[in-house]
Amino acid sequence: MDNDIYLYDTERLHGIASEELVKQGLSYFSDNRVIGVALENGRAIAQVEDVYEEQYWLELVIDPEGSLQVSCDCHHDASVCVHAIAALYAYADQYAPLDSAGLDSALDEAIQERVKKGRNEVKVKLISGNLGFGTWQATSLVSATHWQRSYQVQIRSLDQRVNYCTCPDLASNRLGTCKHIEAVLHYARKQKDYKRLKAEGSPVSFVYLAWESATRPLLRLYRRPELAGDLAALLDEFFNEQGQFVGRLPEDLFRFSQLVYGREDFLLGEDAVQYAQQCAEDAAQALRGQEIKRLIQQGNGVLPGLKVRLFPYQVEGVAFLAGRGRALLADDMGLGKTLQAIAAGTWLADHAEVKRILIVCPTSLKHQWAREIAKFTGRPVQILQGGPDQRGVQYRADALFFIVNYELVLRDLSIISENLKPDLLILDEAQRIKNWRTKLSSTIKLIPSRYVFVLSGTPLENRLEDLYSLLQLVDARVLGPLWRCLLDFHITDERGKVIGYRNLSELRRRIAPVVLRRSRSLVADQLPERTEVTLDIAMDAKQQELHDSALQAAGLLAKIAKRRPLTPSEQNRLLSALQQARMACNAAGLVDKETQGSPKLEELTRLLEELCLQGNRKAVVFSQWALMTEMVEALARGMGLGCVRLHGGVPSAKRGELMQRFHDDDALQVFISTDAGGTGLNLQAATALINLDMPWNPAILDQRIARIHRLGQKNKVQIFILLAEYSYEQRVAQLVKGKRHLFDNVIDPEATEDTVGVSKKMLETLVDDLAGTPIEDAAKVEAPSVAEPELPTPTAEPVAKPVHPGVVEDDDSVRQVVTGIQNTFGPRIERVLAKAGGLLVVVEQWRDGDEQAAQDLSADGLPVAVIDGRTWRSLQRLGSASPLAESRTVFAAVEPVQLQQNPLHELAAQKLRSAEILLEQQCLAGVMDLLASALLSKLAALNGQTQAPSVIEAAAWLYTEIVPRGVLSNEQAAHVLQVVSLSLSSALPEILIRQAASDARGLLAALA
Repeated sequence: MDNDIYLYDTERLHGIASEELVKQGLSYFSDNRVIGVALENGRAIAQVEDVYEEQYWLELVIDPEGSLQVSCDCHHDASVCVHAIAALYAYADQYAPLDSAGLDSALDEAIQERVKKGRNEVKVKLISGNLGFGTWQATSLVSATHWQRSYQVQIRSLDQRVNYCTCPDLASNRLGTCKHIEAVLHYARKQKDYKRLKAEGSPVSFVYLAWESATRPLLRLYRRPELAGDLAALLDEFFNEQGQFVGRLPEDLFRFSQLVYGREDFLLGEDAVQYAQQCAEDAAQALRGQEIKRLIQQGNGVLPGLKVRLFPYQVEGVAFLAGRGRALLADDMGLGKTLQAIAAGTWLADHAEVKRILIVCPTSLKHQWAREIAKFTGRPVQILQGGPDQRGVQYRADALFFIVNYELVLRDLSIISENLKPDLLILDEAQRIKNWRTKLSSTIKLIPSRYVFVLSGTPLENRLEDLYSLLQLVDARVLGPLWRCLLDFHITDERGKVIGYRNLSELRRRIAPVVLRRSRSLVADQLPERTEVTLDIAMDAKQQELHDSALQAAGLLAKIAKRRPLTPSEQNRLLSALQQARMACNAAGLVDKETQGSPKLEELTRLLEELCLQGNRKAVVFSQWALMTEMVEALARGMGLGCVRLHGGVPSAKRGELMQRFHDDDALQVFISTDAGGTGLNLQAATALINLDMPWNPAILDQRIARIHRLGQKNKVQIFILLAEYSYEQRVAQLVKGKRHLFDNVIDPEATEDTVGVSKKMLETLVDDLAGTPIEDAAKVEAPSVAEPELPTPTAEPVAKPVHPGVVEDDDSVRQVVTGIQNTFGPRIERVLAKAGGLLVVVEQWRDGDEQAAQDLSADGLPVAVIDGRTWRSLQRLGSASPLAESRTVFAAVEPVQLQQNPLHELAAQKLRSAEILLEQQCLAGVMDLLASALLSKLAALNGQTQAPSVIEAAAWLYTEIVPRGVLSNEQAAHVLQVVSLSLSSALPEILIRQAASDARGLLAALA
């Protein structure tokens, strides 16, 4: 049966289900709730997870009348359920034919993505004109901005990328198309007049914006063969023979628009007009910016209306923000980004007709912003808080500055856009919108504002996309469309995985006009000395039990994550297990809510006694967990120490009061806080900071430290980090140290490197670690509450000589057949069973030719049969009545023949290839880690292990297991250990790294 019968586009889906059900099904698919979908014997089979974490099997069949029949475990009342809609979306994503001849470039892939989305996610309606030349309304079922919106599409051609849409994607993607245009074209192709209208083409001549270059558009003319004489002469004056505009922009295009105004035989595209207007605005802004910078800098640090004298670098920052109008200030923490933004905003209010300034910041900083504005300017401020009615009144207040937290913007977007209409938008701690896919990020970008100041000390943490998201708000043209940005600056392996970043000098050049970054070295002479101490604290027995149990549960889910995307419930369980492991590192009581005390609390007692009781100093204690801060508060009070505690439950209005009390009251010696107080608090009264846990994000650790080590601190500062010994927390700490290299080489204006290696996201790295846990270790714990689904990519089991009546155990022909099965079916194999003197191969999905392959594999007296996994599972439900009741899986026995080679062999090769790619690009960061991992993975595979040891365990492992077993000689082991030892060094000369790469390459070749 034709695979296309289950390909449902938007129009067809609305023919079998309501709009609400279609949207809900699309949401299920987008959230990875479809665990698997496959075509078996003319039926579509799928497994889908519900929002209540229930998993349902369903079968879709097209009956002889052409209607869709749905059989689902959810026992739905209607003819089609939400699980079926989600499965149809997944099926279309997996099986839909590509519209282009081949995806051989990033441009092709970007276009194809919009073709898919247009077919499946957009409804269209003709407003005027016809299929070949007309205006349409296109509505996204699920918008990339998380707000359902309709756009107008102008179709000018059915076969050329010259069409126009009012959506923001077309304006920025430089592809000449978008999903709304593709949705109209998809609809048009199904209509009977399509071929005729396509051949006729546009009935009028028109001018459009063409992105024939990745960096600069052109204004082009589509010229009809027959033209009125006066129009032909006019077009010849402004366009050359190739149809390219030859006048000056923008003035000549504005003059041309007046000359063709009102003509019915010509269309001046709105995209062309908008481009000319943008050119005019850019030129005017450049002149304004130069004058603004001159006026601010001539004040020598004193600005009218500002009650403080600015440092020279702050004057530069104010001039940069006000002069650019839309800019990212990425100064290091403690350099006064808040003051610079307030000063620049006040200057624009006095000189550039800025009437309303909206500040969006974390809840904990709202009142601090208000205090700083009052302190430095005395201008009226309105904090947005309370219920909807209260906020409605507050938005109409007579104030210059309006302060709102990020969460309220989600609720108040309409009133902000329609009533407040800010002239200047200031985003503080803007890394909150670094993920451009989130609803918060897309909502912030919908706020209309002429000027935008983005403030973030960490605009780029682990991925180039972080910076891309922030610059989309500042000026989307700086980095261009995402597809082009990734193509220009990513290094990928043969599978498309990002392993590094390149062309960073070009990236720094592009962002320089809109990004300003100064480091703490500017004020180093004004900051006191700082020392950091890491203390390894042994866990007690209860902590260890909870910690290990959580990691083993996470390991099972990590193995699934390596095969397919986790469903939302699986993702939640994975994060919950990792969270439990982290909590257990602090105290068992955080997990079981019963156990009292912990070794970390005992160490904290010793530190507070020494620092506060004996040294009469003030200390700040941070923990991510509110319950842990409760334990700390009880401990401090039990010691007779005065303390205050800040956590997410403390109203924002009272947080400033806590900080002030700690500053003024000598009896308050301990400030206890969760990361709700990690940003914006000035706690220079303290001279010691104790971190009871290690945050995943290095920026959070920096923010904690910056609370006390900042301008205004006069005393030596001590930083303590308490880590649970031999724990998951130590692994996190190890990874945190390596996450700064990309930031330093993109944002730092003094950077010189052009290529850097990528460090994976923390969760991705930990999943890789957990997925490498030996299965026998994972089997010691109870599996998660929802069993691992077997569809769509089941794991293959090791197969040995069959052990079953009728099968000769020591017959060499058996081993030959098993090897043939491996070579023929490869990773599709779910399992091999012995039954009645033959072998039954269960494959993931049936393919044409499988029956013939089974016949070819059959040996004399040992027939081979093949069935698909779905059929096998169905037969299993019959229990003893199943024809397979007597069969058994063939397990590994003496001299096993593995269906799959140890994956560590391939992993070692991949790691070496990645290291060599980075070296070719003159990128040294991360190379040593890759080389050490490659060597240890190869040796582990040769030793029959499924997991390589850590670099910390490598020395003992080499000389107690590998060398005694003859896998390596003593001399080779010494070379391996040298590479591993070098990988632990923070900085190495290039010649040493390249020598290590040569040694590793030779060792791996010798071990092959």
